[in-house]
Amino acid sequence: MTSARAGRAAPSGARPVDWLLGGYNAVLAAVWMTTLGRSEAAPWIVGAHLAGALLPWAVTIADRGSSRFLRGAREAYPLLLLYPLYAEVGVFHAAMGSVGHDATVMAWDRALFSTNWHRVWAHAMPAAWFRETMYASYFSYYLLIALPAVAAAVTRRWDAFRDISFRMMLIYVVCYAIYFAYPAFGPMRADTQSGMETARAVLDGFFPRLVHAAAASGDSPGTAFPSSHVAGALTAAWLGFRWHARWVAWLQLALAAGVALSTVYTGNHYAIDALAGTVLAIVLQGFIAGRRSLSPSPTLNTLLGCR
Repeated sequence: MTSARAGRAAPSGARPVDWLLGGYNAVLAAVWMTTLGRSEAAPWIVGAHLAGALLPWAVTIADRGSSRFLRGAREAYPLLLLYPLYAEVGVFHAAMGSVGHDATVMAWDRALFSTNWHRVWAHAMPAAWFRETMYASYFSYYLLIALPAVAAAVTRRWDAFRDISFRMMLIYVVCYAIYFAYPAFGPMRADTQSGMETARAVLDGFFPRLVHAAAASGDSPGTAFPSSHVAGALTAAWLGFRWHARWVAWLQLALAAGVALSTVYTGNHYAIDALAGTVLAIVLQGFIAGRRSLSPSPTLNTLLGCR
């Protein structure tokens, strides 16, 4: 598939990402049924997920339609669901009054790394320039996970976009499923409750304030283990090596490494969260890479100097 026309051609019928999200919605409908009577929103959420379970069949309407809007929505809807599905985890645990498994996760962290690095690293390296760099690395996550899809959409390479959409949704859906089953609230809540000072107590600087503001406006409690920040960032870097020029891919990998380290330095995650996110990304993407029939074409886009 070297032509632009081949890059834009859309397979008809349900795609892997549609089946993935349809199955996830069916499971969540069953999960939310356990909260009936505890949450006023539960019946509506159950209904929404039951409707979402029909996605593999519903998307065929967009395939048959001639509307450019429907076709665009059909391509974009999986990635547009990322944040609502993430936010839902916190809503569920609030409804259930979940306590979380932070004590266990922190014990694993200490056993593996000899100490809880989220408590000591920022205090051991408090230089303002280093703190600013770490928080900037943490914030770069939002750019990093958007770059592959945006580059593919801008250059109208829908073969790349579909591959990116499926792989990104897979890593996040697996993370979210773990959060429902095994919530951990992370260092900020756990250390505050135990009277420990966390890295986020140090908010001097532009990026520390920016990260704090982003977390305050869009956090979802119960989503610490494994770190979806690390898993998503490494998946984006993996996609860079599939679809982008080498120099772009290496830059993405460097940013992903910075995200992994900064989640611990900033006190947003335990070190074991970052490790688990790394392992999860490698296992899922490595497994898929040998089994997906869609392969990157020799040329992607000139915007990023891609092959």
